[in-house]
Amino acid sequence: YPESCLRFYKCIYEMVNDPSSDSIISWGKSNNSFVINDQEEFIRRNKKMFSRFFCRNFTEFISRLNFYGFKQMNESSGLWEFGDKYFVKGRPELMVEMHKRVSMKRFAESSKQMEANAK
Repeated sequence: YPESCLRFYKCIYEMVNDPSSDSIISWGKSNNSFVINDQEEFIRRNKKMFSRFFCRNFTEFISRLNFYGFKQMNESSGLWEFGDKYFVKGRPELMVEMHKRVSMKRFAESSKQMEANAK
């Protein structure tokens, strides 16, 4: 993995890319998303992961996904599916671009807020 990627991206990628957990979390059909196939088992297995990323529960984990640039996809399917054009099966190096885009967006939002507060 590129060194500049955040630990969160790496952890998500490793979970999704692990074939032994496909019944719980797997790549989406487009290979640029992941699907949580079994929410209860995902929560049970990943309680330690939640605490590493300052999440107390599944809802906070979903908030973190949004914070790190993942978008919810196929909401009508009833499954939890999240993706990004830079989160691609077999291409972990692209996550650097995802991280850059999210960082630049947060920087721009912060700058706008500082300008507004200065007025």
